[in-house]
Amino acid sequence: MSRYQLTIFTPSFNRANTLSALYRSLCIQQCKDFEWIVVDDGSTDSTGELVSGWIREDKISIKYFRQENSGKMPSHNLAVDNLDSEWFMCVDSDDRLYDASTVGNCIEFLKSLPGEFTAAELSKICGVISLKIINGRFNSFPSGMRNVHLQDLKRSGYRGETSFMVKSSLLKDHKYPRFDGEKFVTDAYLYERLDKDHTFLLMNVPTQVCKYNPDGYSSKYRRLLFSNPRGYREYHNQRIALKYDGILRSAVCYDAISIRMGLKDFLKGAASPLLYLAVLPLGFCKYLYDSLSLKTYRNIC
Repeated sequence: MSRYQLTIFTPSFNRANTLSALYRSLCIQQCKDFEWIVVDDGSTDSTGELVSGWIREDKISIKYFRQENSGKMPSHNLAVDNLDSEWFMCVDSDDRLYDASTVGNCIEFLKSLPGEFTAAELSKICGVISLKIINGRFNSFPSGMRNVHLQDLKRSGYRGETSFMVKSSLLKDHKYPRFDGEKFVTDAYLYERLDKDHTFLLMNVPTQVCKYNPDGYSSKYRRLLFSNPRGYREYHNQRIALKYDGILRSAVCYDAISIRMGLKDFLKGAASPLLYLAVLPLGFCKYLYDSLSLKTYRNIC
């Protein structure tokens, strides 16, 4: 039996200047049935001292871990290894909870599910997707959508920032892969893997507020993908193995990344070797396009 209903996980690297807003949003929660796990990814600022002071205040349950700079996904795996809850939500270090009732609303939503779904149906639900406000705006989910696969949501045309709350038990069995010398794998790798045999419930209310940070993950996303090629390639390889929409695009991306890597281990563990070979000319064209785009991006930055 877990001690808490919810773990809120925050990876942090040199974010002492933004963590306070998140901490304040946690302290005002009317429902305290949660723990906050902060993983300090080798910060060189005052993050450690700041969090240690909050632990001494003892306003909320806090677990603090420090690791050598390894990236968000190893931080995620470390948090999962140390959680003590039924459900898990990531709130980035420059985000905060929507209002004082956010945790309570999430838990009430979860407690209502046994009255709406059978035990068999509940076993197939892996998580809850809620809305995230970015720069003061959010997009509601399409009317009539409730229990969905991620592809259903994408096919509906929905475009908006979202927050995921996932069953802790499933996360312990589905962790992000590690690649030597790399620090990043896209979040979608994990969620799409879970989506293969499970569904997500849509909670059509905002739970997080995000302020766009010019030096955060979002602004560096494209560069992160290409500076971590094996993780990015494995993401596209998994999409093909799972038969996700856009198989041709993923095959071309797989080839382009492989060419960037000097075709190292090109077909090792390949989900569809013949497809990768067939689209190799297209992959080369995308490699040239990406190389030019990244060069332009560096010049702009």
